[in-house]
Order: sequence, then C-alpha cells, then structure tokens
Amino acid sequence: MTVSLGFHVSALWPQLVALYCATLLPLAAGLPPIIAVIESVYVMTGREIWKQIARFWGKLFGVVLLMWAIGSTVLAILYAVDPGRFTHHIHGMPGPWLIVSFMPFALAFGLLVWNWFRDWWSLGRVRHLFVTWLWVPLSGLAVLKVAIGFGLLDNPAGVELDPGSLQARVYDVPAMLLNAAAQSRFVHLIGACYLTAAAFVLSISAWYLLRGRNVQIARRSLTVAASFGLAAALSLAILGDHRGYAASPGQQMRIAAIAAEWHTQAAPAAFAIFGIPDSRQRITHAAVKVPWMLGLGATHSWRKAVPGMDELEAANVARIRDGVAAFTVLDTPWANPGGTGGAVSDSGRPPNLGYGMLLLRHTAQPARAGEALMADAARDTVPDVPLLFWTFRGMALLGAYAIVLFGCAFWLASKRRLDRRWFLRMAAWSLPVPWIAGALGWIVSEAGRGPWIIDGVLPVTQVHASRPDMIIGALACTTIAALFTVGAILLVRLVRLGPEGLKFWPVDPGKAGKY
Repeated sequence: MTVSLGFHVSALWPQLVALYCATLLPLAAGLPPIIAVIESVYVMTGREIWKQIARFWGKLFGVVLLMWAIGSTVLAILYAVDPGRFTHHIHGMPGPWLIVSFMPFALAFGLLVWNWFRDWWSLGRVRHLFVTWLWVPLSGLAVLKVAIGFGLLDNPAGVELDPGSLQARVYDVPAMLLNAAAQSRFVHLIGACYLTAAAFVLSISAWYLLRGRNVQIARRSLTVAASFGLAAALSLAILGDHRGYAASPGQQMRIAAIAAEWHTQAAPAAFAIFGIPDSRQRITHAAVKVPWMLGLGATHSWRKAVPGMDELEAANVARIRDGVAAFTVLDTPWANPGGTGGAVSDSGRPPNLGYGMLLLRHTAQPARAGEALMADAARDTVPDVPLLFWTFRGMALLGAYAIVLFGCAFWLASKRRLDRRWFLRMAAWSLPVPWIAGALGWIVSEAGRGPWIIDGVLPVTQVHASRPDMIIGALACTTIAALFTVGAILLVRLVRLGPEGLKFWPVDPGKAGKY
C-alpha cells in the first residue's frame, strides 16, 4: 500500500470532479431555469423582444452545453481508464441507474440542437417552451449525481469496507441515495449554480447598459437575473448544509476546524468570526467571537454542544485502537505480514477498520503499532485549520456580497432606476464572484475531509503511480482547464457581438413599438 512515490493518486478522481464542478457545471445547470422563465414571459405575452432575449441567452448556453458535454466525456473516459484507482477502491455504485437517468439528456440535447439549427421556426411556442423547461430537471439530475457521489464520500451511508480486498462496497443503494449529506450537497450545489448563472446574466446586462448597447434587452434580462439571484443567494445563506456536516465524525471535525474550535465549548457555543489559528499551540490568537453563533449555525440549536478538535481527536484514537484490534483477526498480507494471505477470518464487519488503516500512512505493520503511532494517526484526522478557517470566511464574505449585490439590483429594478452607473459598474465587475466563492467552497469541502477518500471508511493512501497514470491524470486536468478557457473565449466573443451583432435585435426597427 505504501511506496516511495508520494503522489496521492488515489484521491485524483474526486479532485478532478471538483474541478469540473467548480468551472463548467454552474452555468450548465444554472442557465436553463433563467432562459425558461424568459421564454415563459414570451409565450404568455407574445412580445417578440422576450423571444429574442431567450434566443440570445440560449446561444450562450449552447456554448456552455458543448463544453459541459465534452468535459463529461473526458471524465467518463478517465473513469474507464481510472489512473486514480477510484473504481478499484469503490464498488457497487449504481452505474446502470445513473446511465438510464442520463438517457433523456441525449434526447433533450438532440432536440435542442436540432431546434437551434432550425432557428425556432420548426416548433410552436408551447412546444419550444416545453423543450426549454425540460432542461431544468435534466440539469438538476446532473447536480444530483454529483451530490450523491460526494455525499457518499462525506458520509458513508450504505457503505462497508471489505477488509480482504480493501474495497469499499455499496450494499444499500437507497441509504446512499437518501444520504443526509447528499441532500444537503444537492441543495447547496443547485443554489450555487443558480447564483452563478444569475450573476452571469446580471454582469453582462450591466456591461451593455454601461455602453448604451442592447438597452431594452439588457434591462429586461437584468430584472429577471436580479429576482433569480436574490432568491438563490438568500437560499444559500438560510439553508446551508448543516445536516450533511453533522452526519459523521469527520464532518464534525470539519466544523470544528472551520470554527477553529480546539476545545469543546459549553452550549451555546460562540463562533470566531476573526482570529489567527495556531495549529502548533492549538489556540486561536486575537479571536473575535459572536455568542451562540456556532451552535445555531452548525446544529440550528443553542442547546447542543459542538465537539472541539481535541475531543474528536481523542475519540479517533479509540477508533484507531479498535481498528488495530480488528487487524489481529485478519489473515491478509497488508494487515498481518506474518499471515498466509488466505481468506479473511470470519469476524463479521471489523469495527473501525478504516481508522486502523490510517496507520498505513506511518507503518507497514499496523497490527504492531504502539500508542505513539496511534496518536500520530489520530492527529492526521485534524485537517489544515488555517486553510479551512480563512477559505470558509472568504466564501461567506463573498456570499454576503452577493446578497447585497442582488438586493440592490432587485430594489433598483423595482424602482426602474437601473441607470445608476455606480451599480452597473459594481454588477459588471462582479462576474467572477460566484466562481471564486464556489472554488473556496470546494476547497472547504475537499480539504475538510482530511485524510479520507470516504470518511471513516477509506483513507487516502499512497499507491504506486506509473508514468502513464500520471500522464493521464495531468491530461485530464489540462483538458478541463482548457475547456473552461476555450468556452470563456467563445462566450466573450458572443457577448461582444451582442444581440444586434447576432441579428437577434431589433427585428424590425420601423415597428419597435410593436415589440
């Protein structure tokens, strides 16, 4: 299990998917409902300008959709080649169910592309609206698939470790699908996608208004984005994902690291909004705390205590000790070097075996580890506290900024004062904000899992990475980054052309009043 090459390739697959989700997925899942709302207004009012607005944003969505499809194909190929040995470690994922759930994507994609080539004239208004709205649940399925996968990594509901093969196997698919961590992930991801898409429409519309271009289209688009974005920003702030974080000991450790809570506080616990975490001395210097905020935010209760990192680490030492005891009944080369390498002893499901495997990061003979090595392995379960502390606060600060931005947009739109240049400049420059916030959120998620591929079940291990493995992994990362870059370049060109450059508006300048 442990070799000299220190490349944690076993965690490559989740990190690649996180990169994909942070760059390509937000617009692919967030734009469809905005376009559907705009097209619904066209169907209800019959006003031509709303149709042209839907056509323009649909054109941009087409570029995003193409990049998303290519990125999904790259990840599917990588999953088949599997340089990170992810499929070697995890078995029983409901592949056929996921494939069937994605079959409508191919149908909808074909209908949408065919309809674009025919330029709206092949379908009636209601039928075209149906195809447009079809993308809302379909894109939601893509987000749901990601939420289920990462929910399993955060909280191993329905998963057990086979001690003989060191493979985590899904034995209860309904439990995995109904995982509290997956549900929280889905709500958080879908809200982040909608917020990103709303900021995308808002910023481009503000850019047009600053230059006096496409004023009629930009005003209407900005109004729709303001309402949509404010709802998404508020939902992210209110709903959060506390259910998933409290679902397993590893997620409790993530909460404690985010709060820099080294010792358990008596309920109701205060939350440090500022401070300088010191991992060596295990204290937070110059801490500025808000009373009750940690308990209310983490558990939605002021009566429940939030465990600190010291107490969680001590509990993990006991779990590691149980895992070492489980090694004594295993007759496998990796657990018992003196064994015959035959079948695993009939001991049922060894308790806390995953925690015992943390010792593989320190010794090739876990069954012979002493208390000092167990303490070192337990210390590995404490994530990078300063990293989580600051990235979470950066994400929260950008989330608060988004609420202010969309709140101002909604108020100005309701007052018909969208010509305020200070606001238009702020909106135009806010385009990268949701992407930065999303990237920080993924850092909190992945770094907060600490040493685990699957929390409490399967740790990140150093496995042999051959040269082809490393080349494939590097090509996959480069491909996803290149897709985002190429897509961004194409989108910039289309935005610079604008509806007038694409011949979408005005349809007939002599009959502007009609529209």
